[in-house]
Order: sequence, then C-alpha cells, then structure tokens
Amino acid sequence: MSEVILYVKENCGLCEEVKDLLSLFDVAVVLVDIGTDPVLLNKYMLEVPVLKIGEEELDYRHIDYFELMKRLQ
Repeated sequence: MSEVILYVKENCGLCEEVKDLLSLFDVAVVLVDIGTDPVLLNKYMLEVPVLKIGEEELDYRHIDYFELMKRLQ
C-alpha cells in the first residue's frame, strides 16, 4: 500500500469528494489541514484539495478517477 498526502481545509466540499475518491484505491491517505499552518495556507489557499503523490502535486483541477488510476497503480 502506498501513501499519499491530501492537503485540505475545513468546509471544503471538493476535499470531501477527493477523500471519497481515494477510498476506492489501496492507498493510505495522510490528511493535512492547511488552516493549521500559515505557510501551507498561503501556498495552497486557492488550490485545495491538493494531492501529493511522491514528489508530484496535483491540484483539484487534475484529480479524477482516471488520473488516480494512472498514478496509483
């Protein structure tokens, strides 16, 4: 099982959708709330959810089932 990092914020509907989507894959998800870190908040404020797979980051515009299939399997 691989591990990914999902950057999220409170009350984010897209974040919930991506969490649900990731549950379809055999992957451990580490959730990071950007609201708890000013540096992350500044970096990702308008981009969440952001998914980090290895060294690559995908913002919400690039996260879908087919993209995850390519990158997680």
